[in-house]
Amino acid sequence: MFVQLIMTSMKRFAFILLFWAIAMPLYSQSAQSLSKLLPESSNLGSINVTIGGNFVMNGSFSVFGAERFDQFITRLYENYKAERLKATNGKTTFIENNITDLDIALRDITLKHSNGSVEKIDLAKFRITGDMKYNPYLRLDDFIYFPKLELNRNFFAIDGAVYAPGKFQFVDGDKLQDAILLAQGFDKSFDKIDNIVISRLSADGDTETLIKCSPDDNPELKRGDRIEVVASEVYRKDFKVTINGEVNNPGRIYITKGKTTLREVIQKAGGFTSKADLSKAELLRGGNVFKSNFFSEEFEKLMMSRMAEIAPDDSITFFVDNRLRFARANGVIDFSRINSDTASSGGFLVQDGDYISVPEKIDLVYVFGHVYNPGYLKFEQGKSYTYYIEKVGGIGQNPKGEIYLIKGKTRSWIKIDEKNPPVIEAGDYIWVPKQPTRTFDYYLTRVTAVAGVVAAVATTILLIVQLNK
Repeated sequence: MFVQLIMTSMKRFAFILLFWAIAMPLYSQSAQSLSKLLPESSNLGSINVTIGGNFVMNGSFSVFGAERFDQFITRLYENYKAERLKATNGKTTFIENNITDLDIALRDITLKHSNGSVEKIDLAKFRITGDMKYNPYLRLDDFIYFPKLELNRNFFAIDGAVYAPGKFQFVDGDKLQDAILLAQGFDKSFDKIDNIVISRLSADGDTETLIKCSPDDNPELKRGDRIEVVASEVYRKDFKVTINGEVNNPGRIYITKGKTTLREVIQKAGGFTSKADLSKAELLRGGNVFKSNFFSEEFEKLMMSRMAEIAPDDSITFFVDNRLRFARANGVIDFSRINSDTASSGGFLVQDGDYISVPEKIDLVYVFGHVYNPGYLKFEQGKSYTYYIEKVGGIGQNPKGEIYLIKGKTRSWIKIDEKNPPVIEAGDYIWVPKQPTRTFDYYLTRVTAVAGVVAAVATTILLIVQLNK
């Protein structure tokens, strides 16, 4: 038994020696292969690098082994933001989401290694291309220098038919294709890039030199260059109007730019239903017909007031009317004649953003105000306003005297003349005002005010008489 135990132990020991003899060379070979993948002087632990220049913080910081430049800078920034939030108990306006939001340079960053070699880092290009040559590994005792970002002087600008127009940090050696790359390339929604124009000012800013290029050219840029990528405008856009109410296919209707008629829109919407009230249908168009940020309601109010010659009382009414015009400008259209070839209504040109409302027929008239039983009544063709007032129980005991008809579509007010009463239509409103209650204090106040005016006038007359004696 003892001999058997010894034999078993020896077999296990021999197996371990055999495994070690085989595994060690393989481990050594794997380690050599891994070392080739890692940067010089790196290891799987942490190393130290130093940051100088114009970053959010300067000094020496720990870097994880095999950590690339962008990963390190982003991690450092996130820690910096967390510390600031902690220091202010979360009460801070520091809400940037990533390193790009900081006012630091992302290009022309100097990375100096301990062996004296130098690399230039371009994070802006890396984040567009994903090319790791712009985002190297960090090494032990690296030194990182961030230049000052001066976009007022050290810049180039690119605009026009590119995906991301804007102003970018200029780096010595930048060329036209670098600018196009940073602007994320040509905007493919344009059919063709006509040309590219580089505008270059003299040092005193008085003289402009224009350099015309083709899309494939690649001239060297200079600080302050402004680049315009010229392409013919393409009008393949989402032009549409919205139609709701009593049509067979309500919703969005796609149109062309400035050539689709109202008749065509109604046809695309499947035509009117049998319940459509065409007398109250409307086409609404906001007052900002130019769709410009420089054209606002306040701007329009100032323009309208600039040379106006109206009394203050009239100006209040005007501003109400003008505000309604700006909010819901409408076309004067007879929808009942949309399909008539001789009428202009059908040929009315719609615009992107127009809203068309086709309400349902409402065979009702609403009577309210100083009446006994206000409410809706069934519309009866040809009936006078007195018919509807009688239907709601008549006028109360203290009417003001006049009665108003408010038209259902326009909300315009008509003072009813008993000798020549207006025609009542479905959807109209009849309002009977009530005589305001006047207390003794009200009349006393009015008499006192009148007496004060009379006394002042009498005093003035007596003074004039005395002076003329």
